[in-house]
Amino acid sequence: MGKKVLGLDLGVGSIGWCLITLDKDEKPQSILGMGSRIVPLSADDATEFTQGKAITKNKMRTVARTIRKGMDRYQLRREALKKVLREHAMLPDEALIKLPLLELWELRARAATPGEQVSLTELGRVLLHINQKRGYKHAKADEAAEAETKKGKETGYVAQVKGRYQILKEKGLTIGQHFAGELRANQQTAPRGTYYTYRIKEQVYPRVRGV
Repeated sequence: MGKKVLGLDLGVGSIGWCLITLDKDEKPQSILGMGSRIVPLSADDATEFTQGKAITKNKMRTVARTIRKGMDRYQLRREALKKVLREHAMLPDEALIKLPLLELWELRARAATPGEQVSLTELGRVLLHINQKRGYKHAKADEAAEAETKKGKETGYVAQVKGRYQILKEKGLTIGQHFAGELRANQQTAPRGTYYTYRIKEQVYPRVRGV
């Protein structure tokens, strides 16, 4: 029996194939079969594939599942906290929930300042905000993270986050006091309202250790 050769034409959206036989001189003798198969890629998949950034469907599902789990845990924490606040008459009203950005951070700053007093519902609002803005925490266990740091493998991102927290420790400020001060210093007034040139979302700090 002659030798068989399978030829493949690999494209972005399809794969073509042809199976042939060769004679004793290894020249094409006959075609045993041919065809093509369509690869079901979305527009984004095809673009990433051509750029060498292919990502498996399982990986995409894992990322989406991780996001959903994080949101579910946040909602469970929030509901559990609301239950405790309600039991202790600390659940904030609508006015406190809708506090403007600067006023909310100033409330957190006052709650952490010795000699300042806040009401029970104001303290409840602070706790709800801390629950929402918990800060960054390394995905690994503390022991593993410490071991990784000792080995000098700490990423630049993690080092930057820890560096920001170290600056606050040296200044003797809580995160709430720090952000309140930055927002006050970068407050701008325009005809359409007040805005801030300081973007809190770009300032990532470790998991909150105080108000």
